[in-house]
Amino acid sequence: MIKITNKTFDLEAEFKFVSSDTNGAYSFFLGTVRSDLSSSKKKIKGIYLECYEELALTQLKKIRSKALNRWKLTNCSIIHRIGKLNLGEKIVLVTTASSHRANAIEACEFIIDSLKIEVAFWKFHLLDNNEKEMVLQKSLDNEKMLKWDEIIN
Repeated sequence: MIKITNKTFDLEAEFKFVSSDTNGAYSFFLGTVRSDLSSSKKKIKGIYLECYEELALTQLKKIRSKALNRWKLTNCSIIHRIGKLNLGEKIVLVTTASSHRANAIEACEFIIDSLKIEVAFWKFHLLDNNEKEMVLQKSLDNEKMLKWDEIIN
């Protein structure tokens, strides 16, 4: 399942969606809005997320398909929020399910790394001085993708 939504999501309900008695392992990544920026002394009061939804859904489906094929997952879900989010709110949830933990953990990491680089989302910090600042890709995120190129291709 892939979902882009402006509504919050329930972790227990999302776990039930991927759960099965054939799974021996689950891996989750939950991203939330934090108040500080590690790269500066600026404080944020929230974030604003935009996306080109049709393209983002296509890109997410491709990433999910790669993960399902490479790591023999029994299920996988990706939920990403859009719109204005306040401190502490959930932004993204990646859930992977597999017979064995290594597959679930590695696939979850691949999905979140890929999502940060390959999907048409734009993130803005809403600063405490009422300014809005676009968040740019980090070189570290690009470097992480090199590892996956070798594994996936």
